Amino acid sequence: MRTFRNRMTGACLALLLAACADLDVVNQNDPDRERALSSPRDVEALISGAFQRWWATTQHWNGPGMGLSVSADAHSSSWGNFGMRDLGWEPRKAWNNEPSYSYAYIVNNAWRNSYRAMAAVRDGLLAIEGGTRIQEGDGPDDTERAVAFGKLVQALSLANVAVLFDRGFVIDETLEDVATAELLDYTAVWAAADAKFGEVIRLGQGGGYEIPTGWVGNVRQPWTAGYLAEIARGYRARYRTQVARNQAEREAVDWAAVMADAQPGISTDYEAVYTGSGWSRSLRRGYATAAGWARMDYRTIGPADASGGWERWIAAPPNEKRPFDIDTDDRRITGGSPRSDGKYVDYKGNSPFPQDRGIYHYSNYSDTKWDWTLTNSWQGAYPEMTAKELEFLAAEAAWHMGNREQTMATVNKYRAVGELPPFTTAAGRAPGGERCVPQNADGSCGDLFEALQYEKRLELFMMGMGTEYFDDRGWGDLVQHTLLQFPIPGSELLLLLLDLYSFGGPGGTSAAPDRVSADFLNDVSPSALQAKRAALEASLAQEMLESDYLPVRR
Repeated sequence: MRTFRNRMTGACLALLLAACADLDVVNQNDPDRERALSSPRDVEALISGAFQRWWATTQHWNGPGMGLSVSADAHSSSWGNFGMRDLGWEPRKAWNNEPSYSYAYIVNNAWRNSYRAMAAVRDGLLAIEGGTRIQEGDGPDDTERAVAFGKLVQALSLANVAVLFDRGFVIDETLEDVATAELLDYTAVWAAADAKFGEVIRLGQGGGYEIPTGWVGNVRQPWTAGYLAEIARGYRARYRTQVARNQAEREAVDWAAVMADAQPGISTDYEAVYTGSGWSRSLRRGYATAAGWARMDYRTIGPADASGGWERWIAAPPNEKRPFDIDTDDRRITGGSPRSDGKYVDYKGNSPFPQDRGIYHYSNYSDTKWDWTLTNSWQGAYPEMTAKELEFLAAEAAWHMGNREQTMATVNKYRAVGELPPFTTAAGRAPGGERCVPQNADGSCGDLFEALQYEKRLELFMMGMGTEYFDDRGWGDLVQHTLLQFPIPGSELLLLLLDLYSFGGPGGTSAAPDRVSADFLNDVSPSALQAKRAALEASLAQEMLESDYLPVRR
């Protein structure tokens, strides 16, 4: 029976991918299958256009990025759009995996775009293996360029599936018959992505080709083969850390491999450029930071507070988490007084969200780094893979590898941006006395690793799809019962003749646990007792939750 089910699943997948490949578009950079296989340059266009599918999932609103950001409490919003309300609900709810769910599209698109990209590249690479050369007359032979870029798209798409979903298929040119594909768990999907990144790096090192600017979002200069290898190393470092589902898996990451990829950095930040047309803008960053749409969550900026407001807010049950003004010495958040603007954050006051959707979403502060996306009609350069991100990845790798001095150097570099005093010893706590940054939930000063987490969240705010969520998942910092991964989308499960299932929520599987230490249980200090009371009230509130989802209002 299991063999029969596997065969049926593979057959359904074959039909699904055939439908995915027959794209009803006119775009010359993304032609349909029949046209794409009719000439060498169209084979190249099929491969190059697949990159846009990955970008759409990671940068636009129609993927899970905005919902994951709310789940990680990076930004706060109770609007229903993009699944933010349901993914940010406290106490957390299980993901609604019914095909009819209003916001199912955020995971449907992530899944389908990933496999549309894989299907397109597979067709293109099979055509090349069949003898097609990307060459016109006596012109340059661009076959190697197409193969290397196709491998990058495969790596990125597989990595997307690995970090987002519990299972997935590996679809590439080595698969003789798509109907024989089997579902693999996320670790096996990541292993396939890892291998593809390795192929890209091998094909990039020493290559003489260039990747055209239009293939990767109208970048200002073509990517050389060597730069393609740099990009592959950067993304491999990012995804290698993000695939972990919990603290144990994060700690077990091959940190030496992360260091080898991240330590060299990147010669030039990858920035896609939007000039008023095309696909290279990042709508997610604008809508997740606009004053009428979002606020910065206190779990991101609250640890900077020295007034005691942070400790009271974090200890309170959800519907008693009232917004407060932050008193901090971090000049990225305020200019010196609680209601002044900082380098990265503006004081906004009242939140725009309905009170009945939870006052825990309220915050008095909003991000300003991405204001230009709206004020400039989205036109400008969108950083996507940067030296700063790789520096933070190397700093975390150094921590796990025992080189705490390197970690401290990175932390101090960015503390200086906020005009905060530096750590003087890697074994110490954040300097500043009662005004130290960051502060823990009990008001104590954070250690070096907690300072690294704080700095990364602030410096890389909204820099990558789900970065804060994947970090918090691996650091064990997600709110209790937050889903740890998405199931295969319900609509896809029906096509694959598989049963519906889901994750997250009270009593659900693959949900963030409650972090309670023995020290906390034995602590009878006023702050600990207040936190225990909040936990009890949250638990009682969970028991009162209705099983059905409330109607979503935009």
